Amino acid sequence: MTLGKWGERRAARYLEGKGFVVLQTNFRCRVGEIDIVAREGAVLVFAEVKTRADLLYGLPCEAVTEQKQKQLARVAEVYLSMLPRAAPAAEQHLRFDVIEILVHGGRAWIRHIREAF
Repeated sequence: MTLGKWGERRAARYLEGKGFVVLQTNFRCRVGEIDIVAREGAVLVFAEVKTRADLLYGLPCEAVTEQKQKQLARVAEVYLSMLPRAAPAAEQHLRFDVIEILVHGGRAWIRHIREAF
């Protein structure tokens, strides 16, 4: 298993431990992928997970560039378009979070950045 996949699984367990309901992992469509789709109460959360073994290229969250943010927003639109139409997408409470995981010395440090963008 790659470090990235391990980090995504670890992040999903972390969110569940915080009371989130993980609805889907690795949602893929023609425009890209979202690592985790979860619900925290009435809020639908799209979470991008970045895992690193060192800081050679900066903090993991720094990899979520403006271009990546735009792509994630487009993927979220596709996800929302696939939901049953109980409530219009405009009425959905949405949030984009970033979960960064730094693995070093056999330990993992997790930082959950709510409303990252």
